[in-house]
Amino acid sequence: MCQKGIGWDEPLPEELKSRWESWLNDIRNLEKIQIPRCFAPENFGKILKVELHHFSDASSQGYGQCLYIRLVSEDNVHCALVLGKARVAPTKIVTIPRLELTAAVISAAVSSMLKEELELRVDREYFWTDSQVVLGYINNEARRFHVFVANRVQRIRETTNPEQWYYVDTVENPADHASRGLKVAELINSNWFVVPKFLWERELVTNQGPSDLLVGDPEVKTIQVLTTEAAKQVEFQERLSRFSKWTTVVNVIARIQRLAKRINKSTPLNVEERKRATLTLIKLAQQHAFKEELHILSQEPGKLPCNHQLYQLDPFLQDGVMRVGGRLRRASAPLDLRHPIILPRDGVVTRLVLAYYHKKTHHQGRGQTLNELRANGYWIIGGSKAVAQHIRQCVPCRRARRPAEEQRMADLPPDRVDPSPPFTYCGMDCFGPFYTKQGRKEHKRYGLLFTCLCSRAVHIEMLEDMTTDAFINGLRRFIAIRGAVRHIRSDQGSNFVGARNELERALNKLNKERINAYLADKQCDFLMNVPGSSHVGGIWERQIRTVRGVLCSVMAHSAGRLDDGSLRTFL
Repeated sequence: MCQKGIGWDEPLPEELKSRWESWLNDIRNLEKIQIPRCFAPENFGKILKVELHHFSDASSQGYGQCLYIRLVSEDNVHCALVLGKARVAPTKIVTIPRLELTAAVISAAVSSMLKEELELRVDREYFWTDSQVVLGYINNEARRFHVFVANRVQRIRETTNPEQWYYVDTVENPADHASRGLKVAELINSNWFVVPKFLWERELVTNQGPSDLLVGDPEVKTIQVLTTEAAKQVEFQERLSRFSKWTTVVNVIARIQRLAKRINKSTPLNVEERKRATLTLIKLAQQHAFKEELHILSQEPGKLPCNHQLYQLDPFLQDGVMRVGGRLRRASAPLDLRHPIILPRDGVVTRLVLAYYHKKTHHQGRGQTLNELRANGYWIIGGSKAVAQHIRQCVPCRRARRPAEEQRMADLPPDRVDPSPPFTYCGMDCFGPFYTKQGRKEHKRYGLLFTCLCSRAVHIEMLEDMTTDAFINGLRRFIAIRGAVRHIRSDQGSNFVGARNELERALNKLNKERINAYLADKQCDFLMNVPGSSHVGGIWERQIRTVRGVLCSVMAHSAGRLDDGSLRTFL
């Protein structure tokens, strides 16, 4: 009725009238409730211990607390209700943990009031709640809370100690009735007046429950920690590592030197400024790599130990730059050519200088890049290895010099790996032509090569022409000499190019049906490779190359005088 703003003189709506009448009639039943005014019953005996037990609870409808006194004599235990308080939950939505904490505040306030009003000597007080969150708030020693929770926890701990707070199950918590409300008949039969059963036990069993806060509790303040750290001193080499071009580094150093001298920075850099910046970078690189050597040479020139890696270079200092010595001091060549600047093998400056002159030579090899470096006045310790390492890491060089990808070869067929008599499995191919003379007339002759697929043995027959009959005669001579053949492999003549076009045309004229019929009669299979797959017949193609190389060198001395007999002898 209060939420809807109904005045005292206004009639109630029908939906509230029945509820109001039911509540009003239930109020008249309160006269049935009788509460003893004396806490101790008659003939209880001498009271040995007096305890106060505060129970608190809350719900979305309200919150409240109840207080019981527990008296212990030599033979008996008696409990009685002292008082109870209940509050309606506020109209503004409040979380259940906050309402339960507010109910705990009421228990603490009642305890403070009874210490002044109660005439009995209280031996101990107990505070019970069924909220583990509230127990975590009260027992907390490390975290900080927001204002609502922090203020109420402070009020609780001003009156009570965290050791006095215990956990009770919701079923045994009588303050649950204060938070939800009961009708009079239900209240009489509840444990509100009867008192929880565990309080009647002679030995009281307590449970303080978990005291840790829940992870991610919204009432806990987020701790913000500000840490400071001293700025790390960035070294010279680390500053230069962000650059990838030598010219860019030189320009940056030159402009920094301009700013140091307060020179107008809008004009382009001149040659002198670039030289000054280059020498600055060289000095810094040498100071980082040759700190000890520079100190020795500045104190006693030419006094490096004999076992030092720079001893053979006879180094000396000129204008703070360490250079290669030698016997060319009186030469008319430029200073940088007579006495190159010494650079360490490793370092950002060395890497940038090397990359600059390698690109200047259009990514040539190690020798040309090293010559370009020395022609421009730089001597890198272990220069050959340093240049080679840079070329291996150079992306354009790796792309240009990368070897071609190779096809992954399949497994060899059984007739290539199984032991068998020679020429049981063989490959065959023709090669030529060769020109011979008979009288004044010139004729074309061809070679027919057989190679054993297992032992790589070679047999060569000469063919008078590329007719089918001549080809079959060559097969007959081969079989008559070498014995029975089970398989003969050959290509289809489509892999010949250039000078072998004539041989290709001759191979295509062969009557393969007659050849197959002849070989079938000899119980020999004639297997033809797939057209355009010359790599399949590599075993006989390689033998033909070897044979042609030998024949060309042998027949070079008989040019114009070669006849059939000589050619057959050569084969």
